[in-house]
Amino acid sequence: MERGKFKVLLALVLILFSATLLVSSNASAADVIKLGFIADVSGIGAPFYKSQKAGLDMFIEEINAAGGIKGKKLELVVRDSQLKPDIGANQARELILSEKCEFLIGPTSSAVALAATKVAKEFKKIIFFHTSNAEALTTTAFQPYMFQVVPNTGIEGRGMAVVLSKKPFKKYSLIGPDYAYGHDQLNSFKSEMAKRRPDVVILDTVWVKLGESNFSTFIPTLMAKKPEAIDAAFWGGQLSAFIKQAKPYGVFKEAPVSSLFDLDMLRATGSDMPEGLTGYARAPFYAIDTPQMKAFVKKYYEKYKEWPADWAIMAYDGMIALTEAMKKADSTESEQMVKVLGGLKFNSLRGERYIRAEDHMANVGIYSGVTAKSPDFKEFLIMKDVQAVPAEEVWLSVEEVKKLQSEQK
Repeated sequence: MERGKFKVLLALVLILFSATLLVSSNASAADVIKLGFIADVSGIGAPFYKSQKAGLDMFIEEINAAGGIKGKKLELVVRDSQLKPDIGANQARELILSEKCEFLIGPTSSAVALAATKVAKEFKKIIFFHTSNAEALTTTAFQPYMFQVVPNTGIEGRGMAVVLSKKPFKKYSLIGPDYAYGHDQLNSFKSEMAKRRPDVVILDTVWVKLGESNFSTFIPTLMAKKPEAIDAAFWGGQLSAFIKQAKPYGVFKEAPVSSLFDLDMLRATGSDMPEGLTGYARAPFYAIDTPQMKAFVKKYYEKYKEWPADWAIMAYDGMIALTEAMKKADSTESEQMVKVLGGLKFNSLRGERYIRAEDHMANVGIYSGVTAKSPDFKEFLIMKDVQAVPAEEVWLSVEEVKKLQSEQK
């Protein structure tokens, strides 16, 4: 009889304990806003990921220390898409369904981004892109739950055409990775250059597999037609490898190379980086003179003991825009926030910015300069004489955007 009473009592205690845990778990979940980061952690995306996560972590720590958003703390959940679109799409679903993430943060690869944006649309969850930048994300693949705080491939390609059209070169060879990013950027470069300099001739376009690190067969092909200048659409480790291998061939003496000279690439290339090359960056901390950038750089350096790469800055800017949308919508629900994204203004590290209503593209342009040594940075080159090319000068018109969006399948 006593044993029977004990079993009943034990069962009641277990039920009450389980219920307490469930209530505690639900309360805990209600106090957290989960952000699902579809990252490209491995391979050539690794340096980007390190910088991206550093920027995100710093923003999240600051917001949480200040009490969070509407009393809720932010929490980052990371998955590695390995630069593979199918893996990225699956992880986007897993982050939403299993991890219960309220928002998604885009990857490095544009190919992965184009897959992930479809998932965000399917589940009506906001996703923001701070590194992957295919122009198609805002046109033929546009969906209202996305926004972009990185200059897209069209802005970059046309922006560099604006810069290089002022140079005396008339014969160009082009080289880039054989996927959406490379094609979009070089096609934009060609079309804009044709408008601004009809006398310029594109001699050849050499396509290289994304991730390829051996350029021994590509460099002779690139130089065969004797270009006066080269525009390269590489990025990260692939660009660093190309520059290091091109140097012994004497490429830079015959034809200066222009490309994306972001801080991580400049650090990785080190003393192998030639001086005097015209390139561009997306958010060079050393050339952006805003109070918010200065404060950010100081905090970042104190925390990580290194200078912030473009990727950290743009990831941080994406979080500024995301949380500004929460405040304006007075909600943390994507379906409410998407109503205020179009025209949203936010005080980014790069200055006051807004998100265009028609394509959710932030008005972020490129920064172009010439590689040079600096007494402030002994281990790598930076760009000097940096000039901004505003987005408004080179992004697609609203009419062009709407036409492309109408062609969605």
